[in-house]
Amino acid sequence: MKKIIAITLAFVPAIASAQAITDVNSLTYKLTNIGNTVLALLVAFAFLYVVFNVVRYIMAAEDPEKRKSIGSAVMWGLVGLFVIGSIWGLVAVLSNTFRTNNNVPTQNIPVLNYPPQVP
Repeated sequence: MKKIIAITLAFVPAIASAQAITDVNSLTYKLTNIGNTVLALLVAFAFLYVVFNVVRYIMAAEDPEKRKSIGSAVMWGLVGLFVIGSIWGLVAVLSNTFRTNNNVPTQNIPVLNYPPQVP
């Protein structure tokens, strides 16, 4: 029960700012910010996991059985970092492809001058 309360309190700022969502662009902006925060936390956790296991690997110099299991943990941590980086890159490519940002280019919008003005 305490975990549910803690998780609910962690998301109170996001729930309170939900009133600012007025259209699809603001929704995608908020979801992108949440996704970037989660991915940054995952990268930090995976990096610390790899560093922790490398230190354990160095400390277990005498026991080859322990080194083997810790070595596989280091490998899976690096695989996790690669997967997280790949997902982050895929999201960046998709968001740039479909222009899911709030900056609409005004220079590309054609203007119709009617009736035509003769100089």
